[in-house]
Amino acid sequence: MADQNILILGNKHYENLNLDAIVDSFDIIYRFNLACPGRNNGTRFGRLAMCSHVYKNFVSNPLSKKHIIEKYQSDYTAEFVSEWYDFFQENKEKFDEIFYQECKKQQWNAMLGEYGSPHRFSKMATTGYSTIFKSLQDGNENIYVFGFTLCDKEVRRTAGVNEKIVEWENQGGGCHSFSEEIKILNWLHNNKKIDASLCMLEDIEEPTLKTNSYNVEPSEFVLDLLNRYKA
Repeated sequence: MADQNILILGNKHYENLNLDAIVDSFDIIYRFNLACPGRNNGTRFGRLAMCSHVYKNFVSNPLSKKHIIEKYQSDYTAEFVSEWYDFFQENKEKFDEIFYQECKKQQWNAMLGEYGSPHRFSKMATTGYSTIFKSLQDGNENIYVFGFTLCDKEVRRTAGVNEKIVEWENQGGGCHSFSEEIKILNWLHNNKKIDASLCMLEDIEEPTLKTNSYNVEPSEFVLDLLNRYKA
C-alpha cells in the first residue's frame, strides 16, 4: 500500500461542504466507530476502525438495540445511536473491513520521539489518531487526513455526540486530550509525515482553506485535487 493514497477520515460533521467526489477518489479510506458514509463525506464505505468497546458491543459480542441505546445515550443522542444501529445492521457488509484498532500510546509516543517531535500523548489516543500512527508504522507514505480539527479555537465536535459531552471534552475532560492531539496533527503535517490540508477546509459550500496559529500550508496535491473537483 506504500504507493496508494490513504485517506483517514474523521467524524466531523459538515452541513454545507460536500466533498463526496474528492473523498471517493482516494485508493483507501478509513472511517471510525459510528461513522456514516454519504453525508457530504464520500459515498464509499471503506474500512471501519473501531475502539475496543464499540467493536465488542457491535461486532464481537453484539448487544441488542435496546442495550446499545442504554449504553451510549450518555455520550451520543439516543436518536443518533438508534439510527446508527439500524444503519450498521443494514450496511455492515458494505465495509471493506471492520476491525479493532488498538491504541498503543507508548508506541505512538516512541514514534513521535524518533521523529523529533516535542509533543506526546498523555492520555489515550483516539481511534482516528491510532489509525494515523498505525499507517505510519506500516510504512505508508501517502497519508491524508480529513474531518479532524486543526485549530485550537475551533470546538472539536463529532457527529451525534451530546453537546454536554462536546463541551466537557473540549475543556479537557474524558480519556483523550483534544488539545494535545491538535498539536500532534499540526506537527505531523508541518513535518511532512502526513498531509492534513483537507482539515483546513471550512464548512461552507465554496471550498475555502482556513489558516491557524500553527502556520499550516496546504499541499500542492490537495490544492490540485480541490481544483480538479471544483463544481
